[in-house]
Amino acid sequence: MLIIFGKKLIETKKVRYGLKEIFGIGIANATRICQDLSIPPTIKISELTEIQKLNISTYIKQHFIVESKLKQKIYEDVNDLITINSVKGFRHRCKLPVRGQRTHSNARTCKRVFQNV
Repeated sequence: MLIIFGKKLIETKKVRYGLKEIFGIGIANATRICQDLSIPPTIKISELTEIQKLNISTYIKQHFIVESKLKQKIYEDVNDLITINSVKGFRHRCKLPVRGQRTHSNARTCKRVFQNV
């Protein structure tokens, strides 16, 4: 069993799809990890050697921000937007769509939560 950053990766999955379980690593980054470490992307996680598992974990530590550190960074970035009173920060604070989505016919759940507060 491969455990990286507290995440248990499913051993029956292929390596590049199993690495997607880690918060902050998508399919593109998982494919890049496999290419850089010369791991065939069709190999399953259960077939990895101990050296390959160690190489994957050290590579991720060196090149990516993942799991709790990434979540903390996102939280801090949103709080920075709120404290400088930007438009995006205001919309985060009011729990409205931030990136220009329409609210007239969509986002009813967000608006209902905001109106009840």
